[in-house]
Amino acid sequence: MEHKTKPPKAGFQIKKKPVQDDTLIKLYEESELSKAGTKTIDATKEKSVEDDDLSRNNEDVIQEASKKDKKRLEKQAQKDAKKREKYTQKDHKKALKAKKSGGSKIKTFIKIFIPLLILAVVFVGAYFIFLSPEISEKSSEQGQAQTKADEIYYSKLTGRTVNQSQVGAAATCVMIENSPDARPQSGLDEAGVVYEAIAEGGITRFMAIFQEAKPQYIGPVRSVRMTFAQFAKPYNCSIAHVGGSTNALNLIRNNPEFRDIDYGFNDDFYWRASHRYAPHNVYTSFDKLDALNQGLGYTTSNFNGFTRVKPDTKTQSDNITARTISITMSSDMFNPVYTYNEATNTYDRGYADGETHEVVSESGAISRISPDTVIAMEVTAIARSGEEQYSDYVTTGSGKAFIFQNGTVVVGTWERTDENSELNFLDENGNTVALNRGQTWITAYPNSNTITWE
Repeated sequence: MEHKTKPPKAGFQIKKKPVQDDTLIKLYEESELSKAGTKTIDATKEKSVEDDDLSRNNEDVIQEASKKDKKRLEKQAQKDAKKREKYTQKDHKKALKAKKSGGSKIKTFIKIFIPLLILAVVFVGAYFIFLSPEISEKSSEQGQAQTKADEIYYSKLTGRTVNQSQVGAAATCVMIENSPDARPQSGLDEAGVVYEAIAEGGITRFMAIFQEAKPQYIGPVRSVRMTFAQFAKPYNCSIAHVGGSTNALNLIRNNPEFRDIDYGFNDDFYWRASHRYAPHNVYTSFDKLDALNQGLGYTTSNFNGFTRVKPDTKTQSDNITARTISITMSSDMFNPVYTYNEATNTYDRGYADGETHEVVSESGAISRISPDTVIAMEVTAIARSGEEQYSDYVTTGSGKAFIFQNGTVVVGTWERTDENSELNFLDENGNTVALNRGQTWITAYPNSNTITWE
């Protein structure tokens, strides 16, 4: 059976019997100290030879000297020999001691220096990690700054990426005319969400909502209606308009739940264009609207917005089922028609009479309106009270909805609990439909009319 010796406990060493090391002796003989010792011995031998010669000379003298002197000289010679022998042994021991002392000093230096070096490294590391709060705090701040720089922010209005400062920026709802004399309009293509409904006499009107986009040429600006005021309320937006129906003005004026920036009280922040005649010539810009909003303290808006598809999600469908959409509002010059554009995954807007819906910029550039998502919601008309014999529409409760995006359609419902609630769109299973990121165009059409697609 094999026996194993247990290792000694920490702090104890097993002493072994010293063994003579011929290698160390050889190294010593070749070392400078050994050579120094040899030189000393050689010098002693030479001295001894000289002393022998001196001793022989002394014998001649002794023979001639008296016996008394002979004894004295012999004693002196013996003393001298002992001194020389003692001197030689002393030098040899001194050389050995010097060699041993040198090795011992190196070992002592290593034993002291290495632990001190390790201790210094540990101390410096601990200082930077634990004992320097200023450095730790700066490192933490730098890390947080880097994290914030890497964060991505999304618009609540459109779902598009925006700067952090734009997330809760003030929203502004602008009433824009749609009579033939107002076409082409300006600024509609940059709105995040656009609501469309009949204003009166079958003529449709738009409420364009802006937040991150700041176009500098918007119009023609026209009057507000009750339907649009109700759609605007959950957005906590300022409402830019030129007058309005009696019931709409009674609702929004001097009402802290609305932000009324009517042209009639703030005409310095609008202008009348010379290329069009009244009432189709009132325009504004966001340089002016932002200044007006800030002066009134309207600097932020609080709303949730529509549920949007997840970022970087593939939205375009491989099975296109809705290439053309037709919504009946009144006559063909106001009935919108949308054509699906596969290249851009958007819907090019026009009218049933064949006119394309275009906008013009301040520089005169013409472009087409092409929203990312089109929604048609069926609403119930109610007669407007008073002298104004036109209709408004019920915007609370629920009704049929058709959500068009990616070349397909979802047939579902819209719902809105009360006037403070945001509009929501559900599929046939009652689940919220996630809308594409970008511009959303919502048309509220009377339930007596129709919508078709193919």
